[in-house]
Amino acid sequence: MINAELQAVTREADATWVIPSEDEWYKSAYHKNDGVTGNYFDYPTSSDDPPGYIGDGGSITNPDPGNYATYDGDGGVNGLGSPYYRTEVGEHENSASPYGTFDQGGNVRERNESILYLLSRGLCGGTFFYDDALLHAASRCDDNPEYDGGGIGFRVAEVPEPATIALLGLGGVAVLGRKRR
Repeated sequence: MINAELQAVTREADATWVIPSEDEWYKSAYHKNDGVTGNYFDYPTSSDDPPGYIGDGGSITNPDPGNYATYDGDGGVNGLGSPYYRTEVGEHENSASPYGTFDQGGNVRERNESILYLLSRGLCGGTFFYDDALLHAASRCDDNPEYDGGGIGFRVAEVPEPATIALLGLGGVAVLGRKRR
């Protein structure tokens, strides 16, 4: 039985650091960041093509020619093996999402704060031991929040202070005002 206390965890209104909601996680991974609401990539490496993986031309010493993720793309034949099951954040430096996030495809599935299917929490992204199907934008799943395994982790996001957002807005207004003159 799932612990009801884990399901009761919600974001504080004045939180500075959070586990992203499913929508926040999804947008940071797949949205093209081009000002158009409905524009999304298929993969979190800023691409509509399945990402490459270590073993298909990349290597641990030269892992990222672009559009790369940490996953086992060939069922363990050439892909990830010990000790390279997971990589450090930013290992694929040429494969960031349009928002500058790294490794939202591959490495581990990441918990989000969404409650799905009664008592389970959402999971996003793929893991190092699956193929590229789990990296696709359409892939979503959920799990018992009490489960702890080597293929599940989480991402922490910072919530900008309201003052920071206001200053950015004032800066934008000043730039627009200057352009009109």
